[in-house]
Amino acid sequence: MPTAAKAAPKKRVTPKVVASTVSPSDVLDIPVDEPVEEAIQETAWSKLVREAKSNLKVHKPYVFDACDPPVLITAPVGLERSLALAQLTTANEDTEISNLIPMLEALVGADVFGAVWIAIRDEPIEVTLALIDEINQHFTDGAGEGAEDFPGGASAS
Repeated sequence: MPTAAKAAPKKRVTPKVVASTVSPSDVLDIPVDEPVEEAIQETAWSKLVREAKSNLKVHKPYVFDACDPPVLITAPVGLERSLALAQLTTANEDTEISNLIPMLEALVGADVFGAVWIAIRDEPIEVTLALIDEINQHFTDGAGEGAEDFPGGASAS
């Protein structure tokens, strides 16, 4: 019976390190002696975002302490949460009971919804409604004429 020929040991090749011929000025299209911080300008997008956010009111998060550790619920000012709340509430700021869970998730944020849900899922619905009211009050108290900046918010006229 023929036997398989032994494979020759593999020769290790060490790659050569070649110095780069690309300078920072080739990549950034700026003179090398100019500081990079001065050469990088604000993009149109970052300028648009900065200007659009310049009048937004920053609110402290609502501390939901029914779980350990407590979770922080931020104001629902992001587009995803704002649109979800707008779709799930009526002009009178009412929500169908069948939409209560997705509305609560949009209000508190998907990142903390699990912790909030575990704390309230076995409570009577009145507890959930009271929590929703308290969170809304937290983010709209003192807003006065700026209340309309919040999803479902109304002016205090």
